[in-house]
Amino acid sequence: MIWLFVNRSSELITITSYQYFAFHWRHSAWVSALLILIFNAVLYAYTGLIDADASTLGFASQMHLIGMMLLMTLLPMWLLGCFIVTQRHSLAIARRLDANLAQSILDFPWRQGLVGFGGGLAYAFAFNVPLYQVDLVLAGNGPMISVFIGQLMVWTCVGFLLAIRLYVGKQFYNLGKTIKISIFDQSSLEPFARVGMLDVVIVVGGLAIAVVQSIDAQFRIENYGTAFLVALPAGAALLVRPMWSLHKRLVERKKKLLAEVCLQIGTASEHSSTADMAVLESLLQRRDRINTIPTWPLDVAIWQRLFFYVLIPPLAWSGAAMVEVAIDKFLGL
Repeated sequence: MIWLFVNRSSELITITSYQYFAFHWRHSAWVSALLILIFNAVLYAYTGLIDADASTLGFASQMHLIGMMLLMTLLPMWLLGCFIVTQRHSLAIARRLDANLAQSILDFPWRQGLVGFGGGLAYAFAFNVPLYQVDLVLAGNGPMISVFIGQLMVWTCVGFLLAIRLYVGKQFYNLGKTIKISIFDQSSLEPFARVGMLDVVIVVGGLAIAVVQSIDAQFRIENYGTAFLVALPAGAALLVRPMWSLHKRLVERKKKLLAEVCLQIGTASEHSSTADMAVLESLLQRRDRINTIPTWPLDVAIWQRLFFYVLIPPLAWSGAAMVEVAIDKFLGL
């Protein structure tokens, strides 16, 4: 009994601390970023990574190594800072929709967090940690241990963020099954689309930050391949998941309305009287109007923003490649 009381009290304190840090303390985002910066700076200095010979670690140049150090520092800072921002954004939206939805976002999903953390570790080992790095780590190579820790930090942050945000998307998905909808006026459903838009911005920002790997003016597509394989499906899932149940309901409602109006058209009188023609024309206009009704709660402004966001990573990567070409031509002179 005492153990149960202590365990529950500890859990309550932990959840309360999480809620305060994630949702209430106004300095949370920049403090978390600063802690990552300090940790990495100490790690790089203590293990000797700052003064390490890049070639012995498998990097093409010293600038290539610096680019990797920047990536391992900036990306976790970005992800953890954005995690706090997007959680608060989702909570603000949830409070306008449903009290139970807001409470589900306030509560920390421990299981999802652990799954995300483990998934990030597994992905890092499977696709981002070459065997030669593992050999150097096991041999006690300090600089490589630092790189190893940095890479694991990047992908565990990615896994953790995705797991929590997919959990939040699921909560909106569940509410979408029961919330009142009007197929002709979908303005009240726009929050289900907006909750995933910030997640798309975070994914896009992460891809743009990845350009620091090309600080040595060498654009290596392999540096972006594994990130792209995660970012593309993750961005789509984070955007679509919150409004998927609404989409399915809108599709079914649209089908039902079309079936009803088509049945009325089929039974409408074909006589050329003014009254009969007016009824038929009204039914035809209603059918055409129903056909144009969207089944996603996305207005024009949201579509325009989404299109702009999607363009950012290719533009950033293209810019890195153009810089490389320009430098090569300049040096060739």
